[in-house]
Amino acid sequence: MKFISPATIIMSAAVLVGIVIAQDPTGGSCNQRVFAGKHECGRSAGYNGGHAYLYLCSTDNFVTEVKDCSCIECCSVASDGTTQCT
Repeated sequence: MKFISPATIIMSAAVLVGIVIAQDPTGGSCNQRVFAGKHECGRSAGYNGGHAYLYLCSTDNFVTEVKDCSCIECCSVASDGTTQCT
């Protein structure tokens, strides 16, 4: 009978949770002091094929809306708050 240490199980679970979070930014945390209530652009290798995405940071510090863009640099947020994601 093989013994698997609890530390190995916990580390494996943590890695799997990290993979799930990296794949979909919705519900992830964002910098509330900087981005609260504002749209911003993001990019993650594990989501949207590495292409950019537009997201909204809620006032409680979570990503609440995500719009996928079609290329790496297809996302922009102007100083007046207008957004573009192609």
